[in-house]
Amino acid sequence: MKNEILILIVGAADTGRAPLAAALLRRHLMHRSITARVESAGVLGHDNDPASPDALAVAEHMALDLSAHRARSLSDHLVDEATLLLTIDSGTARVARLRFPTAAARIHTLGELAGRDRDIPDPFKMQIGPWLVYAREIDQMLQQALPRIMTFLPKPSAPPVEAGTENQEPTRLTPRLPEPSAPPPSSEIVSPPSPSVAEERRAAAERTAQILDLMMRIPGIVEWTAAREQIEVAISVAQAHPAGATDQIAAYCALLRAALALTPAAPGAAHVAALRDALARLEQPVGAGDISALSARLGDWTSLH
Repeated sequence: MKNEILILIVGAADTGRAPLAAALLRRHLMHRSITARVESAGVLGHDNDPASPDALAVAEHMALDLSAHRARSLSDHLVDEATLLLTIDSGTARVARLRFPTAAARIHTLGELAGRDRDIPDPFKMQIGPWLVYAREIDQMLQQALPRIMTFLPKPSAPPVEAGTENQEPTRLTPRLPEPSAPPPSSEIVSPPSPSVAEERRAAAERTAQILDLMMRIPGIVEWTAAREQIEVAISVAQAHPAGATDQIAAYCALLRAALALTPAAPGAAHVAALRDALARLEQPVGAGDISALSARLGDWTSLH
């Protein structure tokens, strides 16, 4: 086992984000026929704890299996064996570097290798919506980080030279001009959304905004059940009409549904206003900044009145 390449995903308790990230990275490497062990560990000492119920549910949703996972602490043995220690966030990286200073050059955050100034929040005790969003974001960041992860792996050795051919002059080949490149297939061309798609999405968002505005101006005139139904329609319409390949609408809609689940049956003005602001983003393509802003807002959602 000593000669195997080990990539170690390091998290806090090793019961949520870290085992999910390890399973996702294993899948990415397998699809590229890259041989390496990918395991996880934590810095908080939750040895032998299983993956959290939310992590198990998200793994199942993403066609992964964490049922056999058991948490373990980051140890001298694991650190010495690992080719790369990939931490889930910068806080975990600081702890790992303090405990294992001689391994600092092999300790990197996921955000760092993905080229992003981003730590995936810990969704512990959150609803399943944020768990799904953060798991998908981890998967996306792993894809972005993969080229840099590959630089830590040993380069494949050159094929051996056949006996008796060491001094032979290499065969000279007539250079061949490249064929003219064909235009990419239509499925690879990213076009802006058609006016009808953009208009349908915008119209659904505007109708919802009008209802929520009315709820704020004249409390009691609109029943929450009717307003909630319209919100769910607007979310479904937006998710069914992404505005191009870069539109992160699916992740944003998952966060909106999580916010809706956290909203009380008799929401106050603050909840209605927060929903109004969040739903306004459905009119336009959603970016990473919108995802981060709504994720942060979900942290104090239950304290709104």
